Amino acid sequence: MSTINKLVYGDIVLTDDEIEDGEAYTALALLSDALEIGTLQVQLTIRDQAVGEKLSAFRRNDKLLYYHRDALRGTYYIESVQRTGKYSYELKANDAVALLEQSTHYGGIYTGQTVAQVVADICNIPYLIQTRFAGVKLYGWLPIATRRANLIQVLFAVGANTKVDQNGTLRIESLWDGVATSIPEDRVLLGDSVQYATRVTEVSVLEHQYIPGSETVDLFDGTAAEGDIIQFSEPVYDLSAEGFSVLESGANYAKLSAGTGKLTGKKYVHTTRDVRAQALPDDVPNVVEVTEATLVSLVNASAVARRLARYYACLDTLTHDIIHRAERPGDVVAFEHPFGGAATGCIKDTAVALGSRPVATENVLVGYRPPRADVGTLDQRVVLTGAGEWVVPDDVLPGTVALAVLIGGGSGGWSGLPGEPAGEQHVVSGEHEDSRYVTYYKSISEALGGAGGAPGEPGVGGKILQVNTTLNPGARISYSCGKGGKGGAAGDETVRGEEGGDTAFGSYSSAAGSRSPEGYMDVTTQEVFAADGVSGVAGGDGMGVKDGEEIPAPDVVYKGVTYKGGVKNPEIDEKTGGDVDYQYGYRTARSLGGYGGGAAAGTDGEMGGPPGDAAITSDGATSTAGRGADGADAVAPEKPAAYGTGGDGGNGGGGGGIGSAGYTEARLYYSSGKPPVPNLVSNAAERSAGGKASPGADGGDGCVLVFFGVPETYVSGPVKDKNGRMVLDRLGRRIIV
Repeated sequence: MSTINKLVYGDIVLTDDEIEDGEAYTALALLSDALEIGTLQVQLTIRDQAVGEKLSAFRRNDKLLYYHRDALRGTYYIESVQRTGKYSYELKANDAVALLEQSTHYGGIYTGQTVAQVVADICNIPYLIQTRFAGVKLYGWLPIATRRANLIQVLFAVGANTKVDQNGTLRIESLWDGVATSIPEDRVLLGDSVQYATRVTEVSVLEHQYIPGSETVDLFDGTAAEGDIIQFSEPVYDLSAEGFSVLESGANYAKLSAGTGKLTGKKYVHTTRDVRAQALPDDVPNVVEVTEATLVSLVNASAVARRLARYYACLDTLTHDIIHRAERPGDVVAFEHPFGGAATGCIKDTAVALGSRPVATENVLVGYRPPRADVGTLDQRVVLTGAGEWVVPDDVLPGTVALAVLIGGGSGGWSGLPGEPAGEQHVVSGEHEDSRYVTYYKSISEALGGAGGAPGEPGVGGKILQVNTTLNPGARISYSCGKGGKGGAAGDETVRGEEGGDTAFGSYSSAAGSRSPEGYMDVTTQEVFAADGVSGVAGGDGMGVKDGEEIPAPDVVYKGVTYKGGVKNPEIDEKTGGDVDYQYGYRTARSLGGYGGGAAAGTDGEMGGPPGDAAITSDGATSTAGRGADGADAVAPEKPAAYGTGGDGGNGGGGGGIGSAGYTEARLYYSSGKPPVPNLVSNAAERSAGGKASPGADGGDGCVLVFFGVPETYVSGPVKDKNGRMVLDRLGRRIIV
């Protein structure tokens, strides 16, 4: 008599004599929202003490092979062995999916990596990926989780299912929507039952988007040992470390060197959109919500929602016991409904009892057939600008659901403010006398340079409206994209930029949308549309003097280029002469070069002017201070290249530099009688002016983004030979492609 059931563990072979009872359980989540672990549980009677000792000394995840009538039915990995009596043992094992549950995947931000690339990073077990899924691009975020959990996210995003082959290989593939086999009534045992699910009216799926933001967050502050891994609760980028170095990093973690310090990074801005699909009509709403599937993005959100709605439109689950003939979860089977009529359905799970006649308990979702993957993600994009008619391409299937993103024109930026003139200087007189001489002087007092002009505020991005629309090949859809608003004009006051125009696409208008400071990012290209502009750049202050110390004009950085503040003119004009009309003594007149003006965006500050006149007169001395440089004029920002973006704010003008010191002095010696006061004149220079501000930039023009999918050509069905007969595998099953 041939062996019916056989277990092979290393050099141990257990057959029907040792296998008392058991069950092999396999399940498949038709929604791709779970990845169940297949299990094998058997009760054994082992009288050979050596065999029992070897079995009891197992190591977790040791390989176990299960054969039925010498055909390999499954590869398992031992989870536990329990001795329940002198000769009795209970063995539990799992399929390869359990290995994915036992280690961590560190996730990350995905910007178009393919399923093949991401699965290769996740899986630590053998796997195969069906061609139609391997090149599908993924967008979004995966957290730090088990490999199994993150693989589920990938499967759910693309609508793929998994089956574990007899040899333990994980197969990532689609399900065939054709009938794989029929279950005649003579294979059905007693105990049929039907469970009726609650009616679902609508499916709500959140679409996720992660845009690099500007907010800096503290991630770790303290002492790290070599190789410590710091995990983040939210994704970040642009890490910066002080006191230690980053050895390895991703969006969710950083591995650090030894040291004490601080780790910072910048946050992603996480936005969501609610995408809905109708399931079954009912007066009592019952909405199924999917919120945590973070690989659901604009390219697949609608497809996911429709896939779920199709599943929830099926209410009946049939449970029956049958004589098992190699049907597997995910297969569509035909059968006689226990309450009358022919029916089809998709197997959700099977539990096969180990015995001479394998009996399986199956759960079948009645009426459900897996959706065809003819049109997958929204992988085509058209950018419409200006105005006109868009003709839907001929290769689009009738009734294709597309996503249209209407982006209005951005508002113009506000103008900047001009720089201020230099501070006003005044003349200070003084006199000093002792027993032998008297000194008279006049000089120009100190003052602050003119303040640089304030920058203009940025314009806001255009309004954004996202709508699902139906496309039919050859249809013509009119559109008109809003113009960007004019930037505020430069003058003595800041002027607000004009509003951008609205964008229309068919019957839709961006006027019904809303604005986002971060704008709208096309995850497929990483382009950002309709973001706010950036503030202008303030002008630099002019040079000045305070408490006897020179205050230099600062540099101004604009678009990565440094513009230098003006410097002091080094020239000096000094005249000295002897006493003529008075007793013996001397007089001095001195004028210094002026101070530099403030820089502005796009323009260096100028050097101060040359010294003024210095002269000795018949009755004294006179000087005029060197003039400070005027502040630099700011250049105007350019209109943004990104559609719908707000115009940048105008740039402020540079502040004026102060005039230099004009100084005159007379020192007169005497022996008797104080000499008359000399005529000393120190003139301040003309005050320098502040630089001109720039206008704000015009806002970016609006556009329409249309995302849609076109069908890929696949030939599905059973493989046939040259005579048209179906080809079966060695287990008697149809080979389906």
